[in-house]
Amino acid sequence: MSYEGKSLPFSEIPLVDFGRFLNGNDKDKVEIAEQIGSACRNVGFFYIKNHGISSDLISRVYEQARRFFSLPIEEKMLIYIGLTSLNRGYTPIYEEKLSLKGDLKEGFDCANELEENDVDRVERGAQLHGPNVWPKNLQGFKECVYDEYYLSVLKLAHRLLKSFALALNLPENYFESITQKPMGTLRLLYYPPQPPIIDPDQLGCGSHTDYECFTLLSQSNEKGLQVQNVLGEWIEAPPIDGTFVVNIGDMMARWTNGVFISTVHRVINTSGRERYSIPFFFGPDYFTKIECLKTCINEKNPPKYAPITAGDYLVSRFNDTYKYRQVEDTL
Repeated sequence: MSYEGKSLPFSEIPLVDFGRFLNGNDKDKVEIAEQIGSACRNVGFFYIKNHGISSDLISRVYEQARRFFSLPIEEKMLIYIGLTSLNRGYTPIYEEKLSLKGDLKEGFDCANELEENDVDRVERGAQLHGPNVWPKNLQGFKECVYDEYYLSVLKLAHRLLKSFALALNLPENYFESITQKPMGTLRLLYYPPQPPIIDPDQLGCGSHTDYECFTLLSQSNEKGLQVQNVLGEWIEAPPIDGTFVVNIGDMMARWTNGVFISTVHRVINTSGRERYSIPFFFGPDYFTKIECLKTCINEKNPPKYAPITAGDYLVSRFNDTYKYRQVEDTL
């Protein structure tokens, strides 16, 4: 099996039946892992179906997202993301700057629910560890978004990571010991309709690659996600009922020495209607050392990246992206 990344000029996003990995025999697991590995090496994106998360739960999370983003701005700003150093809470429109002028989207972030005095935060300086912040007047919001959905998609992420391990010629449980307290961030996103004349410097979500190991994305019924191939063409990744979109992030690209590719993508809400999406960004434990896996190194593909801890890497990327983390030059 070859492990050298190629990044082909794809014209569509592959679809994988993940149910065969979850419920099949060893042969099924290997075959699905090979399909996933091929998508990760050549495209960086794929869909999964039969993933085990019910459509009813997903529908209820979207309803909670609509409830939250319908709140008055004054109420949403009570949990503004800049009020904490943990990168959790409400992100107003233009706050995230993946587009030059700021993105045309609002967001709500939550992550692994930990105590304020979490030992890794207090004794080791894990900057992103701690409690979430929740809207005060939305009964059932936290219970649906975190207690049900977050924990369900986190379980799916752990299972998907097993398929990545097999695709990389590693033991199935290779990543288990370093994902005991993972950095998993769930986002509820709201995109207002994009103006008819599109400003390339102000998109719903500007051209970017994701930061963590991989993303599990639920899309509502409105298209908008576009993925760039090596020819510079933007390929639509429309919603497919009953699926998640999975894409490789920069952390996994570093970990695999570029064998798995982190592909540029963007969101333009051309539907003329409101668009919602729910990405889950999965990363390992905060102090995990991200250094090239031995199965991804050979004479033709020597190490490309210096080792770095996962938490330090993620903090550096947040600092580059969020307005509240950037100090204006007053000189």
